[in-house]
Amino acid sequence: MKILHLSHESLPDWRIEKAAISALNNSHEVAFAGIYPKDYNNDTFSEIFSVVWTAKARFGIPFYWRSVKKQLAKIIREARPDIVHAHNIFSAKMISEFDIPFVYDDHEYWPIQARLLKEIGNLPASEKTEAVQSVFDLPKRIRRNFINNYAVKLWTKWESEVVSSHPTITVSSKIAEEMKTTAGNTGKIFVVPNYPLRAEVGIFTKPLPHPRLSCTYAGGDAHNKEKYPHLNREGLPELFGNHDIGDLTIIGSEGHSSENVRYVGYLKRDSMYMEMSNHSIGLVPFKQHWSHAYLNPNKAYEYAHAGLYVMCTSSLTTIRESLKDNCSTFEGYETLVTQLGYFKSNPDVLYNKRLRIFEFAQANLIWEKNEQDIFTAYQMC
Repeated sequence: MKILHLSHESLPDWRIEKAAISALNNSHEVAFAGIYPKDYNNDTFSEIFSVVWTAKARFGIPFYWRSVKKQLAKIIREARPDIVHAHNIFSAKMISEFDIPFVYDDHEYWPIQARLLKEIGNLPASEKTEAVQSVFDLPKRIRRNFINNYAVKLWTKWESEVVSSHPTITVSSKIAEEMKTTAGNTGKIFVVPNYPLRAEVGIFTKPLPHPRLSCTYAGGDAHNKEKYPHLNREGLPELFGNHDIGDLTIIGSEGHSSENVRYVGYLKRDSMYMEMSNHSIGLVPFKQHWSHAYLNPNKAYEYAHAGLYVMCTSSLTTIRESLKDNCSTFEGYETLVTQLGYFKSNPDVLYNKRLRIFEFAQANLIWEKNEQDIFTAYQMC
């Protein structure tokens, strides 16, 4: 069977690639269509096709929508896929206009993503104190509010249409339950969390104790509370500078290192895992946000496989459900300081927790544990 993975974005996208690798391992052929990747080391896809998406196409504006549709029609004629694996709502809605079997893989849960994008769009770029500036900004805010409201309605409508009529894969049970309620579709929704491939994490052996308490955070842009309010970690580096709670290493972001805080920038996945294994605690420290019940951050499971104990904000309920008793939650940074202080004074307790979460991850938090649901979804098309 030939499977075409369709996306409005580019590669690398590790969820797309994991699904494609699963298919390859089961003797299927896989191709990709999306924004053409630059400098992408392709060992997976038999063909990569270019699809030029625009913001206006994603809003369903007819001229721009038809432009993408023409590109896709040509690709389908050339690739002749047996099935399309459509990633996120734009690709799913687009392929629904063709007479070809497809499954919908919802990475983001778009009704919530649309609400979040609306919130982000309505945040001021900076504090404005001059009344005249507010007057000039008013037309822009009105236009932006109109566009954001339109996006919420449109993408929620598209999601309901697709989920109601096609097999759907999502990342957490919380999203799956809501999909079943809103779409009335109880038999075609599958949960495939973003766990690592066994080949990624099979290299790890039992974690070693560390002489000094050291935490890590992996993430690119979460310091930008205006762009990503649901990923706000404002004040985290200062927390380690102002309290005697060990060291912090931030992976994926650039910044000014200090005595207790170190930035290592972007790392490839294998280097990222090795850096993680040098620390004892992995943090998912986002300030409380209404959208957290729908998030399932990959980093929590990457930490676990690297032998780190996981600590996360209490509103990130999916992490706790996945890790069970193998993580700690905190309401705010004051609680986090107290908990880190305890672990700093009780290294043996922390080490035993690291051993347990590592063993739990190796036994349970593996992509292959859930990949069969992808093939079941294919069969239901």
